[in-house]
Amino acid sequence: MAFAKGSAPIYEDPFDIGSGGASLTRASQAGMIFSNPALIPYGPGFHRWFGNESSILVGKDSVDFVRSLQSGSGGGESGTATFVDKVMTTPLHAGFLNNFSYINRLFGFSTFSRNVFDIAAKKFGDTGLPAVRLRAESYQGVAVSAASMALTNALSFGVTAKYLYAGEPDLAIELTDTESLQALQTPSGLRSLISPNSGYGYDAGLLLFKQGRSSDFRLALKVDDVGGTKLAGDGSLKSLKQTLSYGVAYTLHTGTDAIHCSLDYRDVQGAYGEEIFKRVRLGTKLVFRQHVGLGIGYYDGWPSYALELDAWLIRLTGAIYTRELGSKPGLDPRTIYSLGFTMGL
Repeated sequence: MAFAKGSAPIYEDPFDIGSGGASLTRASQAGMIFSNPALIPYGPGFHRWFGNESSILVGKDSVDFVRSLQSGSGGGESGTATFVDKVMTTPLHAGFLNNFSYINRLFGFSTFSRNVFDIAAKKFGDTGLPAVRLRAESYQGVAVSAASMALTNALSFGVTAKYLYAGEPDLAIELTDTESLQALQTPSGLRSLISPNSGYGYDAGLLLFKQGRSSDFRLALKVDDVGGTKLAGDGSLKSLKQTLSYGVAYTLHTGTDAIHCSLDYRDVQGAYGEEIFKRVRLGTKLVFRQHVGLGIGYYDGWPSYALELDAWLIRLTGAIYTRELGSKPGLDPRTIYSLGFTMGL
């Protein structure tokens, strides 16, 4: 299974991921533009959000490896052997996300960047020799959304137009493969690996919102990359496939507190060929006094957790979740720590 976007949105708020990633019916701030633009019309007042969010992602394995180096692993041949063994068995996973956005009840705009990489060495590759696999996701661009309630306040429709620079390099190479290593040192070989391609794409979403005095029901439909998004350039990623997704949610609330339970079924037609556990997102968000949020969910077949502190102009988020890079839960997981800082209103 390639380390790639697949059925997930091109940009997700880490708090939403830590809450299970079920964001079709409720998304945080700029996440509305990418998760489901039909969310934009709902909320108090005309203004929704204006500000910037930055998040750092780092793999638990990477953190544990650094801690082991700080604690020392002994000297001599035994210590050297232990160090080499850790290097060859510890995957390095890290990333950085950023978006600057403005959203009101009719319109949304975001400039965004998402860059994540994963490096995993193996003492024994496919042929029994040491090998390294480098995988990455790189998405930058601009997204513009328009949304409106259709006929009734219970139904909304939204569209997002996006211009992307996107790349998903994936390289597995044996350390003794001098020919492949030399190819990477040529401009054409390196460009084919890391160069992003560019193109225009469109997403569309619907939201049915039945609001009650103390409970709400939401039903969402979303089409990502309508008709497929074609990408041009020297890179290996040539297109993003059209996917159809459904979401359902139930919310209990007072004036200031809420419990939001949601379920997403992404890429129902299996365009990316992902296993079902990667396409089902399940989670619960708890909001207290509109300033503290807690999230728990099911993401890529693993439990996930999130925390949000919103102090008017400043928002802090933290999340722990697992991305499964293999075809089954537990085959090739990466537990990820996320820390985000947002300034805006």
